[in-house]
Amino acid sequence: MSVVPGDPASLSACGAATRGVGERLGRHASGVRTASRLLGEGWAGRTSAGVRRRTGDLAEATDATAAELDRVGRVLQDHASDLADLVARGRALEERARAAGLEVREGRVEVAWGVTGTADAASDRQREEARAGLQAELDLVLAQHRRRRDWVLGVLRESTTTLAEVSRNLRGG
Repeated sequence: MSVVPGDPASLSACGAATRGVGERLGRHASGVRTASRLLGEGWAGRTSAGVRRRTGDLAEATDATAAELDRVGRVLQDHASDLADLVARGRALEERARAAGLEVREGRVEVAWGVTGTADAASDRQREEARAGLQAELDLVLAQHRRRRDWVLGVLRESTTTLAEVSRNLRGG
């Protein structure tokens, strides 16, 4: 298990699926517009105008939803790339820690259990310097992960609000 939580491959697949749904939805909006236009050619009057207005609202809502899904999908795929980089950096850090007789446990770089080298003051000092340097690097990686994750969660919350507004406008119109 990596010191950086998350699955970049699954996140990327989710982003791709989201963008795919957005693309298909965008094509449906175009179909709704075409059907509405064709409907107006053979049917005149107030009812026809009302139906065409509603189908126009539906097409606009569909376009807005498609654009939002594309945006969220891109954010997820970008985050997947960032996450893959952070996971790789975390694994490399773990390897360097093991080579120095250290290990990463619950976000902390600590001396590994068991015999890890010679027991003298110079070795202990070197190990402590290595531990402090690796801990600083780990703290940076984990802080970047938290900051990026929190940003993506904010985008998802914002998207939920945007899509709820599109839905509310469509129902109320």
